[in-house]
Amino acid sequence: MAFLDAFRPAAALSKLLDREKEAILKSDFSTLETLAKSKESLMGQVARAQLPERSLKDLQRRADHNRRLLLASAKGIRTARERLLNLNKETKEFTAYGPAGATTSIARKSLTMKRKA
Repeated sequence: MAFLDAFRPAAALSKLLDREKEAILKSDFSTLETLAKSKESLMGQVARAQLPERSLKDLQRRADHNRRLLLASAKGIRTARERLLNLNKETKEFTAYGPAGATTSIARKSLTMKRKA
């Protein structure tokens, strides 16, 4: 019976890793925060259990995959944030390609009309 008890934390961690992956793909950061505490506890239990190397490698592979997904998500968020900040900066001129294919600077002009009395 003790042999089967050793697999319970591994099965629970496996399910948690699946839920974590779904949360990452859905950008559900509140769920990720909740899962982090459970994940830490389960990883400690798995470390104390004497599981076969194959099971440990599978869990490690899945945890690494989720880590890579999180890193990619963080990179995407940073890139989007930088892009939004750049869009919000006031620029004095705009660069475009002219008919000959050379870059041309176009100054920003006021859109208000002047009226003569």
